[in-house]
Amino acid sequence: MVVQQIDNVTLRERAYKALKDSILRNELLPGEVLSIDSLAKDLGISQTPVREALTKLSADGLVEYERNKGFRVASITEADVHETYEVRRLLEPYAASLVAKKVSTDPSLERRLHELRKTAETIQKLATGVKALNPSQYEVYMGIDLRLHKIMLEAVGQSLLGSVLDLVGNHSLRIRSFAEASSNHFDSEAILTVTGEHLAIIEALLSQDPESVQELVWQHLSNAEARTLRAISNLAGGRGTGPKVRNNVGSF
Repeated sequence: MVVQQIDNVTLRERAYKALKDSILRNELLPGEVLSIDSLAKDLGISQTPVREALTKLSADGLVEYERNKGFRVASITEADVHETYEVRRLLEPYAASLVAKKVSTDPSLERRLHELRKTAETIQKLATGVKALNPSQYEVYMGIDLRLHKIMLEAVGQSLLGSVLDLVGNHSLRIRSFAEASSNHFDSEAILTVTGEHLAIIEALLSQDPESVQELVWQHLSNAEARTLRAISNLAGGRGTGPKVRNNVGSF
């Protein structure tokens, strides 16, 4: 039946999104065994769309499948961090240069960059002279990087470059979430450093300076890789507090 096929596809996509979000936010942790039966009960659906969703996530590299052992969340190693940031350094400086060239002909893009700059400047002021931001302020800070990435994705449009950036961005978000949830290392000093890097990139985009923005993005990604590796190293050494985990992935 056509209607039944549509229902199955819809459930698979919803399961895929729910599981993907949980993996990217490290609510399902690296190496965690994924029981199709348990996930189906958590999501309130049958096992078939869950199995199909896990297969799709396996193609994305977020889930691993081993014969006779089933599915598990893909691990995060130092090699994964190096590879992810290396790919980002190859792609994102170029993408940023394209965005810089587009600002003068796209009023919406320029407006969004101005708004993001204002948010980053607010966070910079809040972080100055205090030891740490409160949870709501920290959420705003975390959102700056995500918003900048989204602005760049939308600016390059529906293209092969955009698709690859989105795929790599998912892996990067999972790595970043895992590293930052593992410890309390992101105090105000670190926040000021990262926000300063973001502001420099935004200014170069608004100034329509493709050469400068390429250099700034490349340096920002290199710095981010170093920060991430330090956080993972601290976790491996037992000095992190460990990510917070939900008991399940919720329901639709």
